[in-house]
Amino acid sequence: MTRLQSSLKIFYFTLSLLAASCAQASPIKHHYFKTSDGVRLHYLEAGKGEQTLVFIPGWVMPAAVFEQQLLGLAAHFRVLAFDPRSQGLSELTTLSHAPKRRLQDMDEFLKAAKVNTFVLAGWSLGVLEALDYLANYHPKGLRGLILIDNSVGEGRPPAGRSSTFQQTMNDPKKREAYLRAFCKDIYREPPPPLLAQAVLDSALRAPPTIAIQLMNQPYPREYWRETLEKQSVPVLYIARPWLKEQADALLAKRPADLITIKILPRAGHALFVDDPQTFNDATRSFSTTAFARKTGR
Repeated sequence: MTRLQSSLKIFYFTLSLLAASCAQASPIKHHYFKTSDGVRLHYLEAGKGEQTLVFIPGWVMPAAVFEQQLLGLAAHFRVLAFDPRSQGLSELTTLSHAPKRRLQDMDEFLKAAKVNTFVLAGWSLGVLEALDYLANYHPKGLRGLILIDNSVGEGRPPAGRSSTFQQTMNDPKKREAYLRAFCKDIYREPPPPLLAQAVLDSALRAPPTIAIQLMNQPYPREYWRETLEKQSVPVLYIARPWLKEQADALLAKRPADLITIKILPRAGHALFVDDPQTFNDATRSFSTTAFARKTGR
């Protein structure tokens, strides 16, 4: 067992004990499946029922980052959190990490988990992958979309990555320092130590080639805006104040019953960790309404 696997196993064991100690909490279950190209992928499950919340993490992040959603929302929905290839407890592979392959993984994950009626929630890079998935797969069971703290192609473009990003990823010392700082800076307040370690281990695990490839989305910025404009399901855009301009643009464009905006001023990028109560309340209210709509698309 690798150091990463050991760290994550300890975290998930502790999480399971916490879930078991909560009277209304559902046990956290681990599941694995093999993709069509033979990669073993992992996801977490809590709760039960037809109405399913599906969480997709960000760049090099693990499903573990959604621990408070698994614990806090399982009384109301079936909740799944996915470890994409080479992230979390999924297999580290040298096979393709191109967007097309990642979308196929997501589709195979939803089929393996027998997801029919669902709200799809993407965080950071997961926002872009969720939108890309909808543009290419048009899932009939989609009832709502939750976009967490990333640009969706509206308004002025946010600041880009440093021109030295690739060089940093290919320098072992600089890469580790960068990832340690990144994993610290996604929170406003220090998270529980076991969660912080699980997140850091997942980030450090990804080789430079994979980390770089995941950042290189092969689409113009307009792709995300145009994809979102085509969606007829309700959308919850939940973000920090730095994305308020994009939130305002969505409010101006979409029918009032198809857009909900939630700005969290006292949270970091992992706002569902920093302010899980506000995040979970907004997610529960939005999803309950989305599932109650007569038609999803």
